[in-house]
Amino acid sequence: MPTERAKSSIEELIKSFKEDLTKRDYSSRTAEVYATAVTSFLKSVADPSSPTPEDANTYIKNILEGSPDAQASQSSVGIAASAIKLYFKHMLGKPLQLSVELKRRARPIPTILTKDEIQKIVSVTRNVSHRLIFQLMYSSGLKLDELLGLKVKDVDIEGKKLTVRGNSTGGRKAKQERQTILSEKVAPMLHAFIVDRDPDDYVFPGIDGGHMTPRAVQKAFKQALKKAGITKRASCNSLRHSFAVHLLQRGIDIKHVRRLLGHARTETTSIYKRLVSNDQVEIKSPLDM
Repeated sequence: MPTERAKSSIEELIKSFKEDLTKRDYSSRTAEVYATAVTSFLKSVADPSSPTPEDANTYIKNILEGSPDAQASQSSVGIAASAIKLYFKHMLGKPLQLSVELKRRARPIPTILTKDEIQKIVSVTRNVSHRLIFQLMYSSGLKLDELLGLKVKDVDIEGKKLTVRGNSTGGRKAKQERQTILSEKVAPMLHAFIVDRDPDDYVFPGIDGGHMTPRAVQKAFKQALKKAGITKRASCNSLRHSFAVHLLQRGIDIKHVRRLLGHARTETTSIYKRLVSNDQVEIKSPLDM
């Protein structure tokens, strides 16, 4: 157990670590998760002010061996390893090479909705805000928290573009901006929804001056699935997944899809490519485009 003096030292070290993460544009949520992981690590070493690579490898190994749930331990060790590596690199000024082999977790296959299913979801949704949210998530490829973070000033009706300014739950890229498309069909409805609103207003305001809560939208989506008779294990973000797959089925280059989704690497977008077989790609004559 660390002494009171050691605890105080750890608190100061973690405070500096969190400040550094914030300066590097990590989100508050990620900074908190990483700080918690590094705190546990520093409490396990003899000298918290000067941990060694051996300390780190021993700590990671103990996490793996101490958990009865292999999947849970891999998840925990992945977070811990990332956090500790960052701590060594930025706070201690030396890269950390872990000798413990870490298994990559398999990415879950996303649930894809058909165009007909999405139309049913929209049709059974009576709440105007919720209906517009579902339409935007599908037609613009937004994550739920990205969409709820949209402000009126982020909407370009004439240019048919939306500016995504990041979200409060992302990682290091959380504050990066990108632009994505605004559907010609959705644009008039969105314009009517935000007309005469202040530029700094959230497009989908909540009751406390902030934006609508993700939980409220997720609840509405589940209700819509039930009303539409859709039994797939879908979530709001299935609309974003469907956006990606349907574009690839239309023959849109994966690089363009990656840019619209805001993925840093093409490999991240490739999971959607694997869901599209060659006979599903719609090839149109230039005259029909």
